[in-house]
Parts: sequence; structure tokens; C-alpha cells
Amino acid sequence: MQFIKKFFKSSIPCTAPKKRSVVFYRHSYYHFYYLAKALRKRGWDAIVVNLEPTDGINANFYHGEDMNLYDEDPVQFNKNIKNFFQEAKSKYRLMHFAGDGYLSFFPGNTTSNEPSDIIEWKQAGNKVAYTISGCNSGISQSSISSWSMADNGLKVCDRCIWQNNEEVCSDAKNLRWGKKVSNYCDLIFTETLPALDFMGAKKNTIREPVTTCLDRTIWRSNLSIPHHHWVDKKTEEILIYHAVGNYDTRHSETRNIKGTPFVFEAIERLKAEGYPVKLMFITNQSNEVIKYYQAQADIIVDQLNFGRYGANAREGMMLGKPVICYLNQFEYKEEDKLLSLQECPLVSATEDSVYKELKNLIVNKELRLTIGNASREYALKWHDAEACAERYERIYDELFKETR
Repeated sequence: MQFIKKFFKSSIPCTAPKKRSVVFYRHSYYHFYYLAKALRKRGWDAIVVNLEPTDGINANFYHGEDMNLYDEDPVQFNKNIKNFFQEAKSKYRLMHFAGDGYLSFFPGNTTSNEPSDIIEWKQAGNKVAYTISGCNSGISQSSISSWSMADNGLKVCDRCIWQNNEEVCSDAKNLRWGKKVSNYCDLIFTETLPALDFMGAKKNTIREPVTTCLDRTIWRSNLSIPHHHWVDKKTEEILIYHAVGNYDTRHSETRNIKGTPFVFEAIERLKAEGYPVKLMFITNQSNEVIKYYQAQADIIVDQLNFGRYGANAREGMMLGKPVICYLNQFEYKEEDKLLSLQECPLVSATEDSVYKELKNLIVNKELRLTIGNASREYALKWHDAEACAERYERIYDELFKETR
């Protein structure tokens, strides 16, 4: 998307005669919440709308919202959505959603190949944007497997517990969703996914980071740690942090997408060799709590298999920590390689090399500090909410320039 590449380098402000407006519909982790706040600072009408109960299974990953339409009474729930939709059609120009399979304002419409509300929304002159959920968002399992093998010979899908669950991931399911997104979405934010299938480099596909944003004031290097979250640490001990959300449902005895058993094995080996290391393994904790443990870590390990970084790495980098995470920068076309990944200071490691990379960081304090400083600068450039809001605004203005 040529105009997007231009705006990543440009400092010239864009202007629009109408007030910019967006409704972020459903959560994308906590990202939409901070992006909407940053957009409001820039004068936007921007809100986050949730359809889940406030104590739902995903609540640990959310930091807030502006409106919640949920009601345990399904009749009232549908009425809430209907009333909001009627108002939103004339108030917001862009509907930006997350969640694969949820291309509709109404839960009952999500399985339709021709969602009537989205058609009505677009007939009113409004637009639709989408942020991906993961590697199966519009990309076939076969394509991801081939891409992963091209870099290090590992078929990453063999590490995934969902490989043989066609309700979650299959070529047909993934591509069917990709086609629907392609048919109805004016903007697709792939957040560094490889350029494959429906997430390939196209006019309306934004591949560099824009919506996976954080608040720099919340994830900061001088974060004050509440006493009840202090980790007991001996003098000269090196704390290594690793986390997996929803761990019980994402691994088995033979499959682990993050390579967690290899992290554990490397740490035990280092302990046996006399290195003063201590593991902090976190799962199923509120995202607003785990930052206190990340902030105390000397080293953070994200994942060793997929080849892209996730929330754990983003948070670690924003906190100024050295982060180990496997990066697969392979693209079938040279022009599809991403600037953000080329600049990324993550220490790339696989299951085979995590021991070596951990050891190198453990024995080299100056290296940890150097990488940590570079991590913070990278996160401020690519994932700070205010920087992301500026890029988002330019993309929005380009999208609507022909209709203003």
C-alpha cells in the first residue's frame, strides 16, 4: 500500500474538513482502548464498544471500554445493539472490529456471507476496518506451514494444538474468512503477519504495526511495584520471565506453540551449570498485574516457534527489557519485507538456540542494558499509542479523501 509506506516516513500533517470518527467494535486485547484514547487527544470522536460481560472469560486482557452493550437478557441485548447501530450509522464514519468470524454489529449476523447490517452501514457511506487475530486470520494453514519451513525447516503448525481442529484452523475455514474480509473491509491491519493469501500486500492492507499499541506511561522502566507483587530475588540473581495466556487450553504433552518446555529446560540446564537464574512463569493473570512481574525481570522470553512477536514481547520492549523471541523475516518477495521487523531489537531464538541466547544475556549485563534501551526506543516508535494514532489518522484521511 504505497500511500501507507509514504505516511510512515512523512511528518506533514493531514487535514480533513469533517471530524474524524471511529467506533472500535469488540476488543482487540487492550489495544483499541489505548488507541481510542490517543485519537480523542487528537480531536477524534472515538469509542470502544464491547459486547461481552464485564466478568467474561477474556476480561483479564481488557483495560477498559467506553460502552458495553451486553445484557444477559438476549432480547434486551439485541435491542441495545439495534439502538446503537441506528445511532452509529450517522455518527461514526468508520467501524473497526476485531475477532475472526465477527464481521457484523449483531452476533446473530456473523455467520451470514452477506451481513445485512454491514451492507446497510456501507450503503450509508461508511467504511469498515479489521485487525487480525492471529496466524489463521485469512491465511491457510498450508501457507503458514510452508512459510515457516522456508526459514528454519520447522513446520510451525506441528507445534500448535489447533492444527487438526478444523473448527479453529483449516485451509478452507481460514480462506473462507479471508474472502469475506476482503469483500467487505476497506482496511485490513495485519500487524506484521507475513504477506500470504488474503493478508498479502494489497492496496487496502496495512502490514506495519498500527493498532497493536500500548500506553508508554503504563509500561515504563521506572514502574513502581506494589509490595504484594515483589518477587524475592537474591543478590546477583537473574530473573527470567515467560508467560502464556490460557495455558491449559493452548498446550498438550506434545504441542506447545511458544516452546515453553524448551524455556524451562534451558533454565534448568543453566541452573545446573551454576548460573544464578530464577524463572517467573505467569499464566491466567490480569494483564494489569503481570506488568509488575515483567518490570522486575532481567530477561523476557516470548515465543520460540511462530516467527512473529506478540503482546508479551511488546510489553517487555516498552518496559525497556531485553526480549528473546523467534523472528522469521522471510517473505517470498523482497519488497514485502517489513521495516519494523528489520529494525526490531528482539534477540531471535528457536527451541534449539534459546539456551545459547539466554546464557549470552545472563553473562553480559551491558548487553542486556543496550538491548533494553533499544527495545524501549523501538516500542515508542512502533507501538506507542500516540505514535500509532498519528499513523492511523493518516491512513484514515487517505481512505476518506475521495468522499470528503
